[in-house]
Amino acid sequence: MSSTAPASVDTNTAAFWDTVFSKGQSCPYTRVAMPDPDDAKLQRAHEHFGNLAGKTVLDIGCGSGATSLFFAQHGAQVISIDISAVAIDNLKQYCDRHSISNITPIQMPAQDIREVGPVDFVFGAMILHHIEPFEEFAATLRQTLVPRGKAFFWENNASSSFMMWCRKHLTGRFGIPKHGDAKEHPLTPREVRALDAHLDVEVEYPELLYFRMCSTYFLRGRFEAPFKALDDFFYRYAGFRKRSYRQYLLCTR
Repeated sequence: MSSTAPASVDTNTAAFWDTVFSKGQSCPYTRVAMPDPDDAKLQRAHEHFGNLAGKTVLDIGCGSGATSLFFAQHGAQVISIDISAVAIDNLKQYCDRHSISNITPIQMPAQDIREVGPVDFVFGAMILHHIEPFEEFAATLRQTLVPRGKAFFWENNASSSFMMWCRKHLTGRFGIPKHGDAKEHPLTPREVRALDAHLDVEVEYPELLYFRMCSTYFLRGRFEAPFKALDDFFYRYAGFRKRSYRQYLLCTR
């Protein structure tokens, strides 16, 4: 694998994620390993895609490669891309050690996916909100999918103005953690509409993740149970459900 990044790679962002994935097998987040087969988002993506045998799945922002391993285990030919050369090298080494031949790891930014198409299915976990310019990517995604091809994205959600205010004014200050690279921003409703302009998009909210954010960010994980009880209670109301910080985007060309 070449150590030179493609010309369209944002080198600063790539360097940030190279640092993250340099932890390799020593860190649960970056460790290359088979995923939990009962992972809800993977099960929902599999249900959306249908039979994977002999199909081509593009895993955008593959990271540690767990999702790629899931789809490969179900018979798909997987193209795994990530902006991080370190993440790609970690996955390549794992596949070589375990004689996995139906995963092709490639260092590539999401904006260039047309180069590896057409594909039957596209999967992304917490990747769309990193991509700019988003409208151009939405058009590229359609062109990368075969007719009636499908995409599935597990994403964060910027619909709550209160959470976005907290993110802008509180995270990274007062001892409140800020996660992710400097350029990312939760996926906005405008970006979802841009995606829907090119694909048929159905939005699902698998859970209400709202009140628990107080526990995660402000209370260092304390009192999670009562906040979860509030999330579970308000999940029954559709208007509140749309404020969840987690969403699925089920797309069909």
